Amino acid sequence: MMARATLLLCAALLAAGTARAYDVVRVTDDAYLNYMPSLIERADGSLMIAYERLDSSFENGDVMVTSSDDGAVWTTALEAVAGPGNERHPALVELADGGYQVYYLSDETGGYRIHWASSPDGTGWTPRGTVDLGWTTENLVNPAVWREEDGSLTMTYDYLSNGGYIAHSDDGITWDHGRTSVSDGSLNRVMRHSGGTYVASYQKRTGAYYWQIDVFTRVSPDRVSWSPETRVTTNQNSHDPCPIELADGQYALYYAKSTGGDPYDLRSVVSDDGTAWHSEEPWLAYGGWDTQPHPVLISPGAVAIAWPRGPAQTDTEVHFAIIDPPTDAADEAVAVGPALVARPNPSRGPIALAATGRGETPGRISIFDTSGRLVCTLEPSPDGGFTWDGTNGTGERVASGVYLARAEAAGEAATVKIVLVR
Repeated sequence: MMARATLLLCAALLAAGTARAYDVVRVTDDAYLNYMPSLIERADGSLMIAYERLDSSFENGDVMVTSSDDGAVWTTALEAVAGPGNERHPALVELADGGYQVYYLSDETGGYRIHWASSPDGTGWTPRGTVDLGWTTENLVNPAVWREEDGSLTMTYDYLSNGGYIAHSDDGITWDHGRTSVSDGSLNRVMRHSGGTYVASYQKRTGAYYWQIDVFTRVSPDRVSWSPETRVTTNQNSHDPCPIELADGQYALYYAKSTGGDPYDLRSVVSDDGTAWHSEEPWLAYGGWDTQPHPVLISPGAVAIAWPRGPAQTDTEVHFAIIDPPTDAADEAVAVGPALVARPNPSRGPIALAATGRGETPGRISIFDTSGRLVCTLEPSPDGGFTWDGTNGTGERVASGVYLARAEAAGEAATVKIVLVR
């Protein structure tokens, strides 16, 4: 069974142009291969992950579910689906009425089809059988589900060796039978931008060998008519793309990329229109396998991400991190004199503040809200460091949002923005 996660604190910033250092939480820790996480932020602000738990044969998988109030400590995983078949690749969604559904592939009926299970509270799950998508064939796999603003659901899925398709449901039970084609690739995932544009991302082979794969996207105004595809990567070894909309309205695409040899690292690119992608950025440096990222925009604008990590592809555990919001509310100091860095940032828990650079060490650090009101004053610990626990001067927890930490020394000041996530 899964041990409770331990928060691993990164010691320092990495050099510009390299992957950034963030607090990485190991969500699972057991003798299984834990893979394909599906992350959501629930209506109450807590988090939930569904993932596949496989044995060493890759032929016996179960769908597991775990949750967390703050992203730092995760509950012991529950078996959402543990039937006689090989259940894999879950897609978790919270419904408008507060219930939950998880979609997954299973061969318990003889060949791989998409199945689903439901839960009123995310704890007790009931398998509901196959999803009727209008096909009489098997080999329907890899569902990904998006909840629309009106509460309806959109699903992409793969028909093995035949590309990706999309379906829509008003209630999560009855799905259209249009069998609308999205791509000729695999691992199709879709999101709807607040401006109305759908973006589908997928991977497909671009070279002579099976492992020569790149990431592509297409856009649509209506889930039916899709644009010509855009090739996002060209290194012939990029996989597992997943699109989201950032808080500033930009489109973002997260994926795994190899820069030489087998191990993969996580990357992201952004776009203003979902078509032209630029500014590739590395995340979460690691010497092994970082694959299958599942990013989610969480309140108040940070990106949370769940993914499998391990020293080898056959030895991975699910991990979680909160990474930079798009508003530049990260740990970048302004002004000279004392410089401030904040870790982690964004954070659901305590935030360590350190003064660096030239100038005297500040005797205290003040925390303000964005309207300029003083929240509290921090005194240094014996080692000269500062920690804000997310409370005000009377010890009360403050709300989620952006705060400003200000340090003064030798007549000079520096300020760093902090994103506190509840």
